[in-house]
Amino acid sequence: MQNPGKPRPLAYGAFWASLGWHGDGFDEHALLQCYDRASVMIGVLPIGRPEPGAEKMAAFFWSLKPADAGQVRATGFDAWKARVVRLWSECEAFTSQIDSFDQLSLARYGHHTLNLPAGRRWAVIGDAAHSTCPQLGQGANMALLDAAALNYALIGTDRVDTGLETYVRARRWHVRVFQALSLMLTPFHQSDSTVMPFVRDSLVASVAKIPPVPNILASMVAGTVVDPFRRIGIKEARWPPGCGG
Repeated sequence: MQNPGKPRPLAYGAFWASLGWHGDGFDEHALLQCYDRASVMIGVLPIGRPEPGAEKMAAFFWSLKPADAGQVRATGFDAWKARVVRLWSECEAFTSQIDSFDQLSLARYGHHTLNLPAGRRWAVIGDAAHSTCPQLGQGANMALLDAAALNYALIGTDRVDTGLETYVRARRWHVRVFQALSLMLTPFHQSDSTVMPFVRDSLVASVAKIPPVPNILASMVAGTVVDPFRRIGIKEARWPPGCGG
């Protein structure tokens, strides 16, 4: 593989678990997070049902440095659960479903971008081509856009090498912008800083209410702060009001 972007491991990762959904104090349609500065983050994300008729599920996560995971385990499982509930009491509905650290997966995050995500009859998409911290929530969206770009690039020519070059060009600008945004914004949410969380909770919270900032923030989390569609050759769908219930 040519010119692979050198991976940059990020200091913070998270304990994760998929658990049964409990609605009291939580929003069935939104990610909710609780912070203690930027060194502690607890999150509850509704993830739907694994199959029709099954119970609703939630992704529950606790931010920490993977390097500190051994110390957290050594301190004791009950001590960890007590700390979670002390910071966010409603989370007892989720911690009560966890019996040991064995039920938690330790996620490690890294930042990297392949300089050239395609070569002779091969292409790389999604996190394998460009990974970030998941703060902007764009991992799946970026992979789908990659797949669409690759598809339209290949069906638009009878030469595979030309199609792959088109794919790389179509995605380069959008990917690089969101890689930069992720790298810039991650320390406000996962870091040892005391200043950045203060800015996040005071200044940003106030500025975010002043137009056009709300629209800019919405476009960031929607993945459209830079138009990802035009370079691919497609148009964004315009869904009618009420579509999807």
